[in-house]
This record gives sequence, C-alpha cells and structure tokens, in this order.
Amino acid sequence: MTRATIDSWKTLPPPAQREPLGFSALFSNSEAEALMQGSIPQAMEDKWFICFQDPWLLFHRSWTGACIYGLRLEASPAGVRIVDSWVNRDPGQYKGTDVDYDRKLVQFLIDAFLLRRPATFPMPRGVGHAAPGVVQHVLAGRGFPESAPDDPSDPK
Repeated sequence: MTRATIDSWKTLPPPAQREPLGFSALFSNSEAEALMQGSIPQAMEDKWFICFQDPWLLFHRSWTGACIYGLRLEASPAGVRIVDSWVNRDPGQYKGTDVDYDRKLVQFLIDAFLLRRPATFPMPRGVGHAAPGVVQHVLAGRGFPESAPDDPSDPK
C-alpha cells in the first residue's frame, strides 16, 4: 500500500478561516502508523484524501482538494496523541458549522478509513427523512475500504 503524501493528490492549502475542533484521542504506535499511512482515493466515489504532513494529519475533500480537518499528532509514552485540531470554516470550501458533528465525522473517518475497524456513520442533524446510506455516500463516499490490512496472525 502506498503511503499518502501531500503530493499524492491535488490539494488546496489549509484554510485561514478555522475553528478549534476540540478533538482528542490517544493511539497505539501501530494505530499511529496506520494514521500516517493516510488514504488515497481509488474511485470517484471516494470523497476523502487523507495524508500526514508532519506533524499534521490532514483531511481533504477529494473532488475539491479543500482541507477540511487538521489533527496535530505528538508522541507520548503510551503511543501518539492528538494535541491540537481544527476544522475549516471558510464557507466557500466547507458549509459545515456543527463542531460536535465534525468531531463525530472525523472519528468515523479515522475508524473506518484509516484504522479499518467497524464504525457507525454519524448522521448529521437536519437531514430529515433522508436515507442514511445516501447521506453517508454524499459525505463519506462509498463506505469502508474494500479490504482490511493484512493480519499476520490470520491463517486464511
């Protein structure tokens, strides 16, 4: 698997208009390696390009290249932790305004796309009776990666 770098995809620079995201988490060293591997879109349905540009894990919308989230990683005795985070608030790049939902979406993207573990897509408020699958497709893309990372302990 190819590690995503900022040069792996056409991106815009992080926005000047930002809001603190208030996202914090602690990851093991192996989980941190998966985060830093990032995610490069493989099809039109893949809505996110995620890359690590030391010390930031950056989440870009794949179609526009707009940088929507930034998480700053720092080594800790227990692994790697998020010590700072922000969300894009440039209305020309991102229409979201609900920081609580943004935290939930970032957690989903980390779990589903980077750590490849089971995750429930967070439904945003105000979508009425929209089908969850349609909303997930619009905001997150086709869903989970097709395959999980190789597990050396899996006998297959």
